[in-house]
Formats: sequence, C-alpha cells, structure tokens
Amino acid sequence: MRELLGRYSGNLRIVEVMHLVRDPLILRLMSETLTNNDKVAYLGPEGSYSHEVAIQLFGSAMTLVPLRSIGEVVKGVYQGDYGFGIIPVENNQAGVVGESMESLIKWDVYVNYAVDYRVSLCLVVNEGAEMGDVKEVYSHPHAINEALNYISRLNASVNYTQSTSEALRLIRGYRHRAAVASRIGAELYGLKPLICGIEDNPNYTRFLVISRHMNRSGSKTLAIFSVPNRPGSLFNALKPFADLGINLSMIYSRPNRSSPWGYDFLLETECQLSSEDCSRAFNELSRAATYVKLLGSYPVSRIH
Repeated sequence: MRELLGRYSGNLRIVEVMHLVRDPLILRLMSETLTNNDKVAYLGPEGSYSHEVAIQLFGSAMTLVPLRSIGEVVKGVYQGDYGFGIIPVENNQAGVVGESMESLIKWDVYVNYAVDYRVSLCLVVNEGAEMGDVKEVYSHPHAINEALNYISRLNASVNYTQSTSEALRLIRGYRHRAAVASRIGAELYGLKPLICGIEDNPNYTRFLVISRHMNRSGSKTLAIFSVPNRPGSLFNALKPFADLGINLSMIYSRPNRSSPWGYDFLLETECQLSSEDCSRAFNELSRAATYVKLLGSYPVSRIH
C-alpha cells in the first residue's frame, strides 16, 4: 500500500482519497485509473439506489455528484468531467436498463467494476399517513414492475418518475401519496417507510462503475455488437464462444436506431480479455459482426 501511494505522491488529493477506501477491488481500480479527478457521478438525486451504491463503494473517499439522467452520467465520464460514473445496467426481474445500453453505445467509456446490489423496496408515506390513505403511488418504472403484485392490491393510481428519489420528492406533504423507494431514501427526505420488502421476488440490480480507462482483467467482459440482418448471422457471431467453452452470462437485444430492423446486442461473457481464448473469441466475433464495441473486463461483487 505504501509503495502504491508513493507512486502518486504528486497528487495529494488522490493519495488522501485512497487512504479512505476499504474495498481492495475499488482500491485497485482507483490505482489503475488514477487521474486528478476525484468526482463520482451517479443517477440522482440523493437517496436513489445509485446513490446508495456510490456510498457503499466510495464512501467519503470521493466527491459524489448526482445527475439527472444515466445519459448525463456516461457523457460526463466520457468528457472527463468525472473520474468515475455509476449506472444501473440490469435487474434480475425487469431486465436490461435501456438508457444505460444506449448511452454505452453512444459514448466511449469502459466498465471497470460491477456490483450486484440487493434492492429492498419500501412503501414510503408522510408521517401520520396510513395504508388506507394511499390513493397514488409514485416511483421509477423498474421499481413499480419489481413490486407490481403488492402495488396492484393497493387499488391506487400509478405514476412513473425518473428515479425513486424524484418519487420521494413528489409525495412530500401529500397524505394520499406514497412512493416505492428505499429506507435510506425515505430517511433522507424525512418520510416514513410504512412497510419494506414489498418486492415480488429477491431483487438484485447490477450497477457498473465506468471510466475512460479500459481493463483487460476480471471475471467478466462486456461488449456491444450488431450483425447483418440475415439467417444464421447471430449464430455465427456467437459460435466461437461455444467452441472455446466460454459461457455467455448475459445477452440482450435492442433495436438499432440507425438501421431499420437491425439490432444491437449487449453481451457479457465469463472470460477476461487478457486470456488468449477470450481475445480470440472476440476477434472471431468481429469478423462476423458489422461492428463490435469492447467495454472491457471487470470483477463482480455482491452487496446485500
């Protein structure tokens, strides 16, 4: 640790920051991507699940900056306004986060770390409000979908918001309004969690830590690609991974806006680019695809 910090003695702020980091994987990440920028952007406002993950990973070591959209987070990291960004990419119930995939296609950033975060959803109300008072429910579409069975029993209207934090802000002062959000978020806004654990099933969201630095080591590798719109093209693109015994842990498709009836694919594999087989498989993919955008290799951890 002393030798590592000594390499960056000219950057006193970063040296101070690294002393505060407890997670060895995050410490390694910061040492590999070290810049003068100690800002971490996340999907805000304060109290969002992205904010909770930012606190868990970086704590007081970095300056945490809430932004209004995932696109702003990714663009800000690409432009160098922030050293790191934290974005949600997938939920085990609601699937891929479309804005994250579109932003990763648009801006040249890389994935350095991933964390599977256990999300506990609460029905949040104002002090003094009870279950029978709730006529309107506010939250992000993913949170609504994740607690749909519970929400449907409330016989309340559903209102979608940009984030769970926005939902908390919109219900303040209204006895008949409730939000689906986190316990920490409720406390930050001076609200009351009426009941928690309302999610339909165990609920995990994967968050990505992004920067302008590309890693080639870790348990997973992420890429985005597209293939020609003809029979067998996707099979031919993915066949090298099967031939080399590399598991595909995630694959999603979304319409390609620049090509009618074309699709972009988000692909996560259980290999690292520093491996000869992994590198070979992605080279083969490049030959079969119309384009491949490598987002790098990274470790994955879990926070309960």
